[in-house]
Amino acid sequence: MFEWLNEELDRIKTPKFHLVDGPLSKENEELVRNSPLAVPPSYTEFVVRFGNATLYRQGSTYQVQVYGVPVETESRKGEKLIHFGRTDMGLSYFKEALLVPNEESPVFDWFGPTSGLRCTADGFEEWLTKKCKQARRQYKKTEWSAILEGPEPFTDKEKAIVAARDQFNWRLIGIAENGDLRFEIHNGSNIVLPYLTIGVRSRHEGGLVGGAWLKVSHIPPGATGIVEMDCYKDYVRPEDVEVFNEPSPGPEDRDQYWEFRHLSC
Repeated sequence: MFEWLNEELDRIKTPKFHLVDGPLSKENEELVRNSPLAVPPSYTEFVVRFGNATLYRQGSTYQVQVYGVPVETESRKGEKLIHFGRTDMGLSYFKEALLVPNEESPVFDWFGPTSGLRCTADGFEEWLTKKCKQARRQYKKTEWSAILEGPEPFTDKEKAIVAARDQFNWRLIGIAENGDLRFEIHNGSNIVLPYLTIGVRSRHEGGLVGGAWLKVSHIPPGATGIVEMDCYKDYVRPEDVEVFNEPSPGPEDRDQYWEFRHLSC
């Protein structure tokens, strides 16, 4: 079971394309297997082998996610659900009323308020296989070959960019009249960067997750400046937005970090 995923993990040389934190320790495996929730056995086996899994990176998001710890929740109609994962298009659940110990159970996906819950697979393994095949089809042959081979190492110039961005400090200081977020940014490095990449997400479960590229080219070394930025204000109320630091990029992140565009020394 899931040998195809193990083989894919072994073949792909691009870091962060697939992220898994399993296999579980013996202690955690016992906790999963003895859980009072009668989740399907194929889901249990996946969690024991892979733990939390985020698969098929595309841009700043992942197309398929499976949670190592499912969440009990309810539909708008009060139906008890087990939220075990998501895709880039929707959220995925088991219906608690359909769970039977040691048996598989249908999977239901929620694609938005107008669609409701829709049965998309007869079981977890079928759901995962189907969603992963759909995800792989999103990559052209040349893109997939590059993912298998892995990225080129950073150049010296790119290493200098990474070192510089790590010396920038910022904080959210308010909301502008037009709904943009206002940031105070300090350049503690010895160079000027064109942009500073940060993370942006909705405070609500299942909401938007993305990024923002703060234009900092006007902030010289040792100086502090103010930047205003539209952080998805047409989709999420500014009051409902969280902003956060992104980790230092690796070579596989070049296209996600705008710091690498037009470096000015």
